[in-house]
Amino acid sequence: MSDRPLLLVEETGSTDGRSQEHNNQEIIAIAVYGKNMEVPLPVSTQRVFTGDNRFKFPTEITAGAAKTRVVYRYTIDQWRELLESTTRTSSPGGLKQLMIPLLLHMQKQFPDVFGNIDYDREFDPGDYAELIAMQ
Repeated sequence: MSDRPLLLVEETGSTDGRSQEHNNQEIIAIAVYGKNMEVPLPVSTQRVFTGDNRFKFPTEITAGAAKTRVVYRYTIDQWRELLESTTRTSSPGGLKQLMIPLLLHMQKQFPDVFGNIDYDREFDPGDYAELIAMQ
């Protein structure tokens, strides 16, 4: 594993880009940090978002001997709220490392939902987590 976290994205259900038909679709993303990698505090700090339905960020943290997993499990609407707030210039670097590549992935999958979200374009793409889409 490199010095960047691995970001596994598992999508459930069909992904044809039409948000109206997929608002309840749940998408799971798992950030994996290797044994010698420190999980940034903003990534592991639990907080509550207060959109239409309150939800916790992140949903699960599992620290093991060889790796730490941080799990994010949200609906598309919740992902939109989360990505709008965690990819801004003012967001901590550890969050942007995960959330910007995830936003770029979501913009391809659901352009009508995520296409108009702007993000910190000055954040170095070389620092992005390695994203692997899993079907």
